[in-house]
Amino acid sequence: MRKGPPFTNKCGPFFVSVYNKERKGKMYRGRVIYLFAGVLIASSVALLNGCGQWVYKLESPDPFIAFNEIVQQDPPVADDTPVSINDIITQLYHKSENLLSETWKSKQNIDQMFFVLRNVSGEGLNPEDYHLSEIEGLTEKIILSDEVDLEDVVRLEQLLTDAFLLISKDLSEGKANVEATDLQWKSSRKEVYTDWGKFIDSTLQNRSIIESLQNLAPRHREYNNLKKALVQYQRIKEKGGWERFITVLPKLEKGMRHPDVALLRNRLAITQGYVEYQTGEEDLFDLALHEQVMLFQLRNGLETDGVVGKATIGMMNITVEERIALIEANLERWRRASRDPGERYIRVNIAGFELQAIENDSVVFSTEAIVGQTKRKTPVLSSIMTYMVLNPDWTVPPTILREDIIPSVIKNLDYLTEKNLKILRTDGTEVDPSTIDWNTMVGSAFPYRIYQEPGPGNALGKVKFMFPNQYSVYIHDTPGRNLFKRTDRSLSSGCIRINNPLSLADWLMKDNPAWTPAEIKNVVDKGKARTIYLANPVPVHILYLTAWADDDGVPYFRKDIYDLDQPLLTALKQSPRERISNYRLITMNQGKK
Repeated sequence: MRKGPPFTNKCGPFFVSVYNKERKGKMYRGRVIYLFAGVLIASSVALLNGCGQWVYKLESPDPFIAFNEIVQQDPPVADDTPVSINDIITQLYHKSENLLSETWKSKQNIDQMFFVLRNVSGEGLNPEDYHLSEIEGLTEKIILSDEVDLEDVVRLEQLLTDAFLLISKDLSEGKANVEATDLQWKSSRKEVYTDWGKFIDSTLQNRSIIESLQNLAPRHREYNNLKKALVQYQRIKEKGGWERFITVLPKLEKGMRHPDVALLRNRLAITQGYVEYQTGEEDLFDLALHEQVMLFQLRNGLETDGVVGKATIGMMNITVEERIALIEANLERWRRASRDPGERYIRVNIAGFELQAIENDSVVFSTEAIVGQTKRKTPVLSSIMTYMVLNPDWTVPPTILREDIIPSVIKNLDYLTEKNLKILRTDGTEVDPSTIDWNTMVGSAFPYRIYQEPGPGNALGKVKFMFPNQYSVYIHDTPGRNLFKRTDRSLSSGCIRINNPLSLADWLMKDNPAWTPAEIKNVVDKGKARTIYLANPVPVHILYLTAWADDDGVPYFRKDIYDLDQPLLTALKQSPRERISNYRLITMNQGKK
């Protein structure tokens, strides 16, 4: 995986904030915006052991690129002099240094924690879930107090520690329990480092929170691309978003002239940029607008016909807040995904109906996919592809037998013959369908297996790709090529059908001189089953992503075919409970209590 430049601003002011004292001692903060693609932090749970020292449990690995851009608005002043957060922390320590525990006695540690808290929204997380307002309020109270209250200092340290622990966990392993929102979510996760006590102690002692903890947030290219999209849509929100688009016409299409066309231009301009038109022709649906409509449809998983009808208008009227929430939900999914997918792997996006082959972080092959229908969902999982079968046979699995085959045979006794399906006993001898009372088979154990030989009509097509998993799903060809023309391809019984299976086979075997594309085609043309084991097994990651972005941060959205977004969004809105409210911090100076 690619590695980015190290984070260099170790000790300098990470953000600018200003407090302006007036007569009543009230403090006003200047506003600061931080744009960054990648923020830090460690995941840990602090426990007090029997020796009076802290033991930390941290969960999650992996480095990622971090950078920041500071944009200052309404330059803050105090007595006509700009004041940075470092000055605020200096005042805080002037008041309470002798009361602070060793854990937070470093001004630089608190400096970095404030940076994290103020910028965690860039990761799709809510700063208020990590006590930002209360921490700021306590800091302000301590600075303004003539005599510092020890309880305030203890409380501030508790909040800082709790914020540190919660953000660390949420960045490294996700805030929501994705498995609870999707019972079939089985994406693998990399094993984490275990000596967390040493790691945390070293981090705080060396005053290197940002530098040491960059590894915890996902380093996936897709994660950072989504964060770029989040920044763009947050900016759109700050500018007011977009109004609902309504037209009095049944549809709008190229060649039409109507006042609503001008409104359409304005709506698309917000998310796609200015749509050019000739002077006086703003209400003409011209070629340039037609192309922009098609682009919108492409990015939103619609049929790209350039016609603005009910479906396209519905997508346009999803609010910017809803889009931001969707981006945040999919950032969370990446936090739950495998941290190390491999240098060469296969990725399937269920909601995107697509399979991709990836090498060195770049897509080298992609093809359309058909995934499980709503009642037979394709599961989220990670596994290792170990072999493929050319000209596979097919034994009908129990669900398809029970819910599809038996009802079809009851309606039409010739169904099995028409589909080239045979009924076999355990010894391999064939059973005549007419000798079975099919009505009694409904809800009962079927004593035989239904089998389909290799051939042009075989349900698995010319090749299947196998990887072990508890759901018995796999990737395969299909004779139903016409189905790939649909925009919604949730049609299978859980397995993944792909449009260009032989191209995938060629990619898998490209380093094996015995299995050239010509040789693979030769075996397929002979029509006999042949199993080929991969010399280098390939990881397979099946994901469910309803939003992603390209390298420029341009977002793509897809329909939530399995209705999994809302449960995840609900889980993300739940505030974490404070985890350390009932303990004391370490190494408090007993003589100063």
